Amino acid sequence: MALDDPTAGSRRHDLVTAWAAADWHPGRLRGRPDLDPGHPTAVALRDRAHAALGTPWPTPTQTAYARYVRDGDRSEWEGAVFARMERVATAVAAALVDDDPRLLDEASDGLLLCCEQSTWCWPAHDDVFTRTGGVAADPDHPFLDLGAGEMVGLLAWARLALGDRLEARTPGLVERMRREARRRVLDPFTTRRDWTWLGLTSRINNWNPWIHGNVIVAAAAFEDDPAASRAIVDLAVDGIDRYLAALPDDGAIDEGFAYWWNGVARALDALEVLERGSAGFDASTLPGLPELLRFPLRAQLGDGWVLSYADAEPRVGTRHPWRIAFHWGRRLDLADVAGHAAGFRTDEPDASAPNGGLGRTLAAVADADWRHAEAGPAPLPRSVRFDSLDLALAREAAGTARGLAIALKGGANDENHNHNDLGSVQVALDGVPVVIDLGRPEYDARTFGPDRYDLWPVRSDWHAVPEPRGLVQEAGGHRRTGPLEGGDDGADASWRINLTGAWGLDDAGGEAWARGIRLDRATSTATLVDEWTLDAHPGTRSTLVVWGEVSTAPDGAVLVRPDVDGARALRIDHDAAHVEVEHRDIDDPVLRRAWGDRVTRLRFAPGAGAQQLELRFRAADADAPGAAGAASADAAGAGAGAGAA
Repeated sequence: MALDDPTAGSRRHDLVTAWAAADWHPGRLRGRPDLDPGHPTAVALRDRAHAALGTPWPTPTQTAYARYVRDGDRSEWEGAVFARMERVATAVAAALVDDDPRLLDEASDGLLLCCEQSTWCWPAHDDVFTRTGGVAADPDHPFLDLGAGEMVGLLAWARLALGDRLEARTPGLVERMRREARRRVLDPFTTRRDWTWLGLTSRINNWNPWIHGNVIVAAAAFEDDPAASRAIVDLAVDGIDRYLAALPDDGAIDEGFAYWWNGVARALDALEVLERGSAGFDASTLPGLPELLRFPLRAQLGDGWVLSYADAEPRVGTRHPWRIAFHWGRRLDLADVAGHAAGFRTDEPDASAPNGGLGRTLAAVADADWRHAEAGPAPLPRSVRFDSLDLALAREAAGTARGLAIALKGGANDENHNHNDLGSVQVALDGVPVVIDLGRPEYDARTFGPDRYDLWPVRSDWHAVPEPRGLVQEAGGHRRTGPLEGGDDGADASWRINLTGAWGLDDAGGEAWARGIRLDRATSTATLVDEWTLDAHPGTRSTLVVWGEVSTAPDGAVLVRPDVDGARALRIDHDAAHVEVEHRDIDDPVLRRAWGDRVTRLRFAPGAGAQQLELRFRAADADAPGAAGAASADAAGAGAGAGAA
């Protein structure tokens, strides 16, 4: 769903109305949180903080900032800033469970370094390059982006948690933090209402709740005037209301699983802060939250793997803040949500920026229910359908990753973090993706600019989609599919989609392309059928992108064995005239984290005069033991962090 219309959705004003009846008491957020010094996470944070004492602080340099313009790199500067922020967050958390004054000094040193930093804006977002032509930050014109929001959130949570101890140890520091918070965030937020992420004049994306949530915390920490603090929070609440109202009723996130944590979960963070800092506000009554909370579990393929599309990543990873899903699952009595989230609980500290952060870390350590949470049974639905995205997923049996799982995606090529992927299919075996969606590469200057679709993982010819006459898909809302048709009757899950509009084929002239996929549970097979009405052309074919070792059976079937110990091979029978096999080595660090060294593209060419192509999928070795368990262990050890923006 493209979130273009800021007034869209029947839920507009639900949050604003509920909040209007509440009293804002930011003082309730202040004070030393009740943290158990013996909590394994607290112990680990304390140990890390002590180990860092006296060591050099990470330093973001001017050269690193300028690299975004010079060679497109944004990671060097962001990496240094994230490391600095993580060290500050670790020191603050440690100082809450250990009264060693050196820890307060460590936190103070880092907080002042943050205040001295010329810009809090990430280089990929700063308008200084286009506004002035320079490559140095302009402190007189702060740009309020995700980076500025995260930094003010860090300072605000430090101020709220450490309270008077920070000022007593380093007099004047809190006032300096307040001044920087106002100058860089609070004033730009209240005086400029043309920020695109507000959703007032353009489509809404995950920036909206992410920044608004940090603004709320900053208002609580640094605005002492009650009326002024309430006014800022009211503006932020109105913004989050626009975001929630624009989300579809089925809870789908067009940016994918990884962005749930920095979109919906950021809104949930903010709702929790509002509940804690007020009287008379109950966010659990807001409509739409249950479906949003179920999206992460509905997107699963198997333990450690999720459905990948747009700029999301295929591996679940180990650093997502699952406590927020657990908390709201409990609040709304959603046992499947809470049980699923509990399965990812770990005592490993996560004070990291930008996906964790100090506020999330403190909430997790202070939550006794989270510490003792027990995982529920795997909530793997038999099938899932997201009509807002024209996306469907089905597996052989509910509650287990064993066997085949299939997915088909339609929609339009103008989604947030869009890839040109209309008609793409994914096939997993025992929860491990074999016919894959690559996900995103590492972000650089091309990612969100005019050269985005020069990036090979974003192009349609590196997705599992057809290529009529060798055409690749274009980006834009004019390239879209028909609605997803079909359903799941228990024995079969079958979906079909009209792809004629994906390439702008001449439908008036009789050209057409349709794609259907069917999972037959009785035979444990899946069938993909492309049907078209086109003049014969040598470039017409159907493409699959696969992960694993590729070989050919004596009868011509293609075998793909995923790069997972003990995994079964997927057999692909077909009626193509020939199959082109192309291996591609991966040098991108984000793609390597997901897929290792190499992926393969299979191009199935139909016979002369054919108007249909059929591919059939099944496990090649039905009795191979231990595949699902091996897949789980491999995925759990891989780790992955969600991309930020």
